[in-house]
Amino acid sequence: MLRAIGDGSIGSFLETTPSAAAFVQAPKPSPVSFATEKYFGVNAFTLVSAEGEKTSIRYRIAPEAGVQTLSSEALKSKSPTYLFDELPSRLLTDSIVFKLLAQVAQAGDPTDDATQHWPEDREVVELGTVKIEQVLDEEESRRLEKYVIFDPIPRVEGVEASDDPLLDVRAALYLISGKGRRAAE
Repeated sequence: MLRAIGDGSIGSFLETTPSAAAFVQAPKPSPVSFATEKYFGVNAFTLVSAEGEKTSIRYRIAPEAGVQTLSSEALKSKSPTYLFDELPSRLLTDSIVFKLLAQVAQAGDPTDDATQHWPEDREVVELGTVKIEQVLDEEESRRLEKYVIFDPIPRVEGVEASDDPLLDVRAALYLISGKGRRAAE
């Protein structure tokens, strides 16, 4: 059940929820492209070695092209869908490559609270690359939308969900969403 905080206003909520206030107040410059933006996983996951040793990580995805942002002036000339509009033409000339990274937790770093940042001095290791070569046409995209479920619970050997309760909630909701999309045919 939801309860009112203070006078029920968003301001009152932000005053009593420092993690939400920090997010709202953090600068959020607009990227030049989806290909020039960094992406950060908020949930922790556990990597398990063949010997059973566990290491908590949070994923990061960094653009090989580097982070590039627009000035507020340049953003004014862009359409609301500029990020989507730009992608097909970019892919005509080259692939988009990202580095898949893992920020490694140290003892005491919270793995059950996605609102708590880990210090930036934590080790970051490269796990591999992600290469995007094409945009699906609209028909293929719609066909796949009915079957894709963005399940956040790892279903591969050596990667486990952390103790973050959001993972189970998200998994349940994404399953419901997927069933709804398939039923809407």
